[in-house]
Amino acid sequence: MNHRHGFATKPEIQAAAARLKKSATFLGFPLEPLTKRNWQGELNRLHINFPEFFKSEFDRERFQAAHETNLLIHWLEYELANLLDGKDQYIFNLDFNHFPPAYNLKAEIPEEELGHFDPALVFGNLHLHYVHIGRHFLEMVDANDMDCIPHHFIAQRDFNATCGLVFSEPCDPVHLEARMRDYYDRRGAKAFFGFEYEDPKLAKGFFKIGELVDLPEYSTFAERQALRDQLKTSRISAWQHL
Repeated sequence: MNHRHGFATKPEIQAAAARLKKSATFLGFPLEPLTKRNWQGELNRLHINFPEFFKSEFDRERFQAAHETNLLIHWLEYELANLLDGKDQYIFNLDFNHFPPAYNLKAEIPEEELGHFDPALVFGNLHLHYVHIGRHFLEMVDANDMDCIPHHFIAQRDFNATCGLVFSEPCDPVHLEARMRDYYDRRGAKAFFGFEYEDPKLAKGFFKIGELVDLPEYSTFAERQALRDQLKTSRISAWQHL
C-alpha cells in the first residue's frame, strides 16, 4: 500500500486511518478522528514522535509499530490531500533497497549538484527519495508543519536505491514559490533551518534522475488521467534496465 500514493479508494483510506489509530494507541499517542479541518495538524503532531524512537533502547514490537505509524502518516498525507483538499497528487515510491544488507547503503550527493533540487513534482519525472529520519523542507511546506522541532529538520544530503515516479498534475510554480518563501519566514528562516532561503544546501524539493520515455503521449489531462486510472489496479511485476 505504502508505495502507491494518491490512488486509494475512500474505504482504503478509512481502513488505513483505523490502522494508524491502532498503532498510535499502542505506542501511547492519542489521535483524534481525522477530519477535513484537522487531519494535517493531527498527522504533523503524531510525526514528531517517530524520530525519537531511534534514540531509545530497541524493542522490536514498538519499533515495528513506530515504523508502520510513519509509513501510514506519509501515505495518508497524499490520500487525504486528494480526498479532502481536492489535490491531484500521485506518486509511486520505488524501494529497490528493501533487502536488509542494502538498508544503509547510501552515498552523498555531490555539493555541486545540490542546485538541481526542484520543488515541482512534474508528471513523468523520476526523482531520488528522501532517506533521512526527519523531515525535509518541501515536506514541511506541504504539511504547513509548525510542530516539527528544529533537529528533526534534515536537508537531504544522501541517497540510496529508492526513488519516486510522479503522476501528479502540475502545480503553479509562482504560487509554490510564494508558499515556500512564506513558510520559510514563518518557521523562523535561517534561525530554524540553518540555511539562507537561496542556499542550495536547503535542498528545496527533489532531485530528478529520469523521466518516462513516452512522456509526449501524456500532454493532456485526459491522457494523464487514463494512465492514472490504469495504475490504480496495476501491479509492477518486473524492471528492465535499458
